[in-house]
Amino acid sequence: MPEINPLTMDSIKSNVADILGLSAAEIGDDDNLLVAGLDSIRMMTLSARWRESGVEVSFADLARKPTVRSWSELLGAVA
Repeated sequence: MPEINPLTMDSIKSNVADILGLSAAEIGDDDNLLVAGLDSIRMMTLSARWRESGVEVSFADLARKPTVRSWSELLGAVA
């Protein structure tokens, strides 16, 4: 079984920044990611990417509260 690297708040922010074409510094922990340009297709892409790495998360889970801080709590990200 492959080793799963745990997500961190920084890695979540980096994943979001990458998919939006931004730098991680441009995304605040509590920014509404929908306002930042994250649409449903990109959110589904992120959830699929994280599921492939072994983290169970659905699009609906992410859509409920689209901030890096909320997602880090949801995904059990390590500090």
